[in-house]
Amino acid sequence: MPLKTSSKKIIGSIRDLSYTLPQMLIVASFLMFSSKMFCIICDDLVPGVKPILLDRVGASATDIALIIGTIPQILGFFLVPLISTVSDKTRTRFGRRIPYMMFSAPALLILLQMIAWHRELSDLLIRCIPLLGNYNTDFYLLAGCILLFQVAFLFPGSVSSYLIVDVIPKEFIGRFMVCAMIIGTILRAGFNFFLLQTTVDHTKATFGVFGAIFALSYYLLFRYVKEGTYPPVEDKIEKSSSFFRKSYDYFTLFFRQCFSARIYIYTFVCVGLNSASNICRNMFNVLFATKEIGMSVDQYGRIIGIGSLAAVIVVALLGKLMDKFNPMLIYLSSGLLIMLVNVFGHFFVYSPETFAVIGIATAIMYAVQGVVLMPFLVAVFPADKFGQFASANSMSISVILFFAAYLGGKLTDMLGYRVMFGWDFAVTLLACLALLGVYSQWKKYGGKNYVPPQKYS
Repeated sequence: MPLKTSSKKIIGSIRDLSYTLPQMLIVASFLMFSSKMFCIICDDLVPGVKPILLDRVGASATDIALIIGTIPQILGFFLVPLISTVSDKTRTRFGRRIPYMMFSAPALLILLQMIAWHRELSDLLIRCIPLLGNYNTDFYLLAGCILLFQVAFLFPGSVSSYLIVDVIPKEFIGRFMVCAMIIGTILRAGFNFFLLQTTVDHTKATFGVFGAIFALSYYLLFRYVKEGTYPPVEDKIEKSSSFFRKSYDYFTLFFRQCFSARIYIYTFVCVGLNSASNICRNMFNVLFATKEIGMSVDQYGRIIGIGSLAAVIVVALLGKLMDKFNPMLIYLSSGLLIMLVNVFGHFFVYSPETFAVIGIATAIMYAVQGVVLMPFLVAVFPADKFGQFASANSMSISVILFFAAYLGGKLTDMLGYRVMFGWDFAVTLLACLALLGVYSQWKKYGGKNYVPPQKYS
């Protein structure tokens, strides 16, 4: 049932939603609980074991790159902008974001368990259809479950951050995001430090427990977090003679506006390349640590956990400085440091100790970039069309990652896991060059008095 406004003092409101302090704490807590459980499952639990499970069923580095990198980027390219745009225009009694989370949550839970029980399901299929015994059924089943999980992930993944903006009053958003970052980092560090090895050794039990907690968090979200009402949808395209013509008009307007100026194109390329710079590490770091360095998964998880904690401490200490400097300057500086760290990594990482040093340093630098990314985009994109330009940015990232994941997998097959250091260096260098283009265009359009260039038709 929705939270009812009492006679106590209202501390914040958004549209027709008003909150007292207890109501705000309840809504924020359930939003935080559900979003952090979603992140743990989709960003740590499943990604942490995907490469290992695929490696166990005979997948090559190229196969792994296709399944967890290239193909998901194709799906994201088409689905993320579509889901985001359609959710903006959705009007139901449950709101415009929650319906997409409601119907995707059961699919996520079922696929989570199918990934954990893939070997038993494969054996069952072979018993029912003996002909499948002639093929690597376990590999194809696991790959299919992982890809379907990625599809189900895109629905809440596309709208969950918008839900926060839709229900938390503007004056509390900053504090909410700071708390979310700190809590998320601590949870992620705790998972990698204490539970990654357990997840690999006892996948079924771990996936079952986290699935149950995830279900509880989403039940509380659906039960107590309400979106309220939204203003009617206003189409900006004149009504055309047919649905297809109208769709075409929206499509072409979207591209004319988002790719109308060099500063936006340079920004899309910069952010996309920066996302691609770390893709080999994301896909193969755990295999590099266990196969080449000789570490256990437990040791690897502890180092990743320490890196996450170190990152949140550094970001917290630098928080005030980030508000005082141009976000593009901070983004560039962190990129240059990432390149330097990768040079040391390529030549000196041959032991668990050196792996730990470089791993923690890399985590810190990428955390700084992650925190400053949003201020960077806010400084460049038009405020009144930020969501639209953010979708275009996501599409561009998907295109770049599509090619990067496949190429990174091929290079890893040819040159080994250590190529991730050279890859990160080279792609980060290209990202920094694109960022210089952004800065040049930013100065052209006013610098400190920057006015985003726009096309309205």
